[in-house]
Amino acid sequence: MRLKNIFLCDAATAHPDNTFSVLRGGIDRSFVVDLNLPVKIALVSTIELDISERGRLHTAELSLLDADGGKIIPSVQLHFQPPAGNTRYRHNLIGELMIKFNKFGEYCFYINVDGQELGTHSFYVAQAPSKTQ
Repeated sequence: MRLKNIFLCDAATAHPDNTFSVLRGGIDRSFVVDLNLPVKIALVSTIELDISERGRLHTAELSLLDADGGKIIPSVQLHFQPPAGNTRYRHNLIGELMIKFNKFGEYCFYINVDGQELGTHSFYVAQAPSKTQ
């Protein structure tokens, strides 16, 4: 099992043919005007499974931590079962989240599947520039 990609975007949609569409992908910095307001963000990741990993139930866990290791949201668990087959298979995990950040700085998403860390994605939350007139 391998993590093929992981990235942030404004929005993502899964399609029945195991593809996805994204809006403004590749976000690595989010500008926030007010820390009291939640921010909508989508996380997209693709997991490639070997033949032996198909046809059985897997548990993915998504965690979001700040630079001090504090959890920002409760961990999210998702269960998925790719169809049995004799080729490798790619499974897309797409989550749209409303997150209230507690401070400016670095954050990191962690993806674990069946208790094994597959990958991470770091990004920054920064103060939005003030508008000058």
